[in-house]
Amino acid sequence: MEYRGTIEGLKNIVRKAGYEIIEPKFTQHMSPNLLHQIEISEGGVIIWNDSTGEIALLGRKILWQRLKKELTQHMEKKSKTASHLSKSLSPKVCIVHGHDSAALKELELILLKLKLKPYILQNTSNNGLTIMEALEKESCKPTSSIGFGIVLLTPDDMGYAKTDSVTAAQPRARQNVILEMGMLISALSRGKVAILIKQNVETPSDAHGIIYIPFKNNVKETVPKLATQLKAAGYIFDTDQLTDALN
Repeated sequence: MEYRGTIEGLKNIVRKAGYEIIEPKFTQHMSPNLLHQIEISEGGVIIWNDSTGEIALLGRKILWQRLKKELTQHMEKKSKTASHLSKSLSPKVCIVHGHDSAALKELELILLKLKLKPYILQNTSNNGLTIMEALEKESCKPTSSIGFGIVLLTPDDMGYAKTDSVTAAQPRARQNVILEMGMLISALSRGKVAILIKQNVETPSDAHGIIYIPFKNNVKETVPKLATQLKAAGYIFDTDQLTDALN
């Protein structure tokens, strides 16, 4: 029994099937196996592997059989909707980045393994437009072919407040990257923009309501959470694609 989607989507399916979730034990994330545990009031437990999509049901045999049947019915309905949505989504993913070329190459490879198309403004001719003009034209037009955006925040600059001394300087992303990040979010919405941030990079002071996906050494560290955000936006990946992206 498999489910492809997000933990929030599975939560909704369980509720639509008529089961009450015991919230304190609903989402226990047991890394690195990417397992989520859902305990329902009837005494059963649902264990979902975020990476493989596999679902295991624990409990009395009668409850297990009924739960499996009802969840399957609701997941089939969800699957048809998701499949329709995935076909309408553009595989083109716009990447906003700074000077860390190694991290950029890692991200490009991950997207290619997920069968997506990295779109990097610096690699296009743009018909003589500046990077900012090209981003505005591509992401803000009604017929934009961009389906998702990823911002790569890496420590390219050092900065500190004017009232502080140079010893207070912290690594931060380039200012143009922060501006382009705001443009992407405005054009695509927060749900369709993932922000990958390298360890110790200062986050913008006015953007703390945004979810950041951190990594330390390699962008591959972000794959589980990045895939979850992509799936929440309607993209669908199989087990082989996710496994390949992690390697």
